[in-house]
Amino acid sequence: MFKTLNTQLTKNKNILQYISRKFNNKNMKKILLTISAALALNGAMAQCTELFISEYVEGTNNNKALEVYNASDSPVSLANYRIVRWDNGSVIADQSPEGVMQLPTNITLEPYKTYVIALNLTDPNGTGPSVPIDTALQAKADTLLCPSCAPGSGQPRVLCFNGDDAISLQKNVGGTWTNVDIFASIGERPTNSQGSFSPTAAWTILPPFSSMDPNYDSSVSGPYFLQYWTQDKTLFRKSSIKNGVTTNPATESFNASIQWDSLPVNTFSGLGKHVCECEPTAIYDIENNMNASVFPNPSNGNLLLNAKKFAGNIQVINQLGQIVKSINVANKVENYSIAIDNLNKGFYFILFNSFNSKATVTKSFKIIVQ
Repeated sequence: MFKTLNTQLTKNKNILQYISRKFNNKNMKKILLTISAALALNGAMAQCTELFISEYVEGTNNNKALEVYNASDSPVSLANYRIVRWDNGSVIADQSPEGVMQLPTNITLEPYKTYVIALNLTDPNGTGPSVPIDTALQAKADTLLCPSCAPGSGQPRVLCFNGDDAISLQKNVGGTWTNVDIFASIGERPTNSQGSFSPTAAWTILPPFSSMDPNYDSSVSGPYFLQYWTQDKTLFRKSSIKNGVTTNPATESFNASIQWDSLPVNTFSGLGKHVCECEPTAIYDIENNMNASVFPNPSNGNLLLNAKKFAGNIQVINQLGQIVKSINVANKVENYSIAIDNLNKGFYFILFNSFNSKATVTKSFKIIVQ
């Protein structure tokens, strides 16, 4: 399909160049610009043809989940897909049964919809490695898989990642499993500031990305988890990303912030919906829902929040993922002032929902209290 599309785009480009030489008046130039823009959009939309991972939850204890998104305009059966966990820098793909998880064979994912998978650890009496996942996460899951995280259990342990494991979504193409999306870097295991794997490290968003600076001073820069982006975080794919990563990132090159936005640990509210520019209404929704702001930032008094319309609660979350302030707002309010003068100095996240007639989008901002 891509070869055919590229051939057609090349032909269209040649035609446009021919017309441009023959007709050189101002009106024709406007027409050509319009046609060129349409062709460019057509080429960009060619990216929106495959499933990819749209959200990654690496929470406390066993709060682990992945969200898969169908970026195409056609229903896709999950029967030809599986998820592989490349445990601790492994380069062995067929780690069956513990390292490979077949997606449900009886599920068809509709266009622009998501499928949420979480750990199947729900026993309220579970302890140690079997401690149950939060009920809020259970409620967001479409399916619960991986009933055990214990090595040697003979069960899939794909969702038992802890920040230093690469993950890939694979598709069966003619009997060969092919990566259609890769999270992190297969074959690489991040190290901490001591150059070791214990305590478990994760990828950062600062070079060299897979190791912590030996001179890193936690008393100055904050605890380790604030620097790690793939540990104790919820990550969601940026709306501008239209396809998965199919080429494994080179060693010391995976910077999660390029394609992913970050929320505090144990944030599950965004699971079940993904905003992507592949969706025909997404550009409209992004323009009308994502235009939100927080001012002034930093602040030591009041914050003024501006959005299209608010929906539900405004939440202020500290660096430990704890909700320190929660406020109900009226749906028709477009500006809202929130007092933060009673908060301790430091970094916080503020979350609120903005909506219009087409969609509701969760916005998050990192704020500084002086």
